Amino acid sequence: MRGMAVMLLAGLIMIVQVTVVNRLPLPGGGGPDLILMGVVALALARGAVAGAGIGFAAGLVADILPPAAHVIGQYALVFCLVGYTVGRAAERAPGFGAVVMIFMVMLAPLLAAGIGGLLGDPRVDWAVLFGLWPSMVMYNLAIAAVMFWVVARATGERGRREAVPTGAYPVRRRV
Repeated sequence: MRGMAVMLLAGLIMIVQVTVVNRLPLPGGGGPDLILMGVVALALARGAVAGAGIGFAAGLVADILPPAAHVIGQYALVFCLVGYTVGRAAERAPGFGAVVMIFMVMLAPLLAAGIGGLLGDPRVDWAVLFGLWPSMVMYNLAIAAVMFWVVARATGERGRREAVPTGAYPVRRRV
């Protein structure tokens, strides 16, 4: 049942990204990437392997959704790497996943443009990217809390991970 909820949520996020968010005239020229933030939130909740799989699937669908004009597989690779890295960090230590999430949200647009440049995409312009990059990162970080809440509500992952690992602190029992 949770797998179906994850697939429906990912599909809904992609539809909202393409039909609503991409058409908003936001200040700074950039905008939030709901698909990236959905992959990050799901990777934090489900772990590295699920994060990589979800990232790959979401990236592959994002590669073929209109108005895609890049090489198919470019976002699949980026989101797969992001999902695995964030999920792995969340498995390692509580709280460390949030730090890695911030780093990966900052790195993902640069990684996508770098892969596009390596594949010979003539539309990759580093000056334009670095002009839009701060606004893209700020929009993504601004919607992060809302995206985590949506993912937690939709997938039922709210109480799955504990903030403090079991056995980390002695438990006092009331007599």
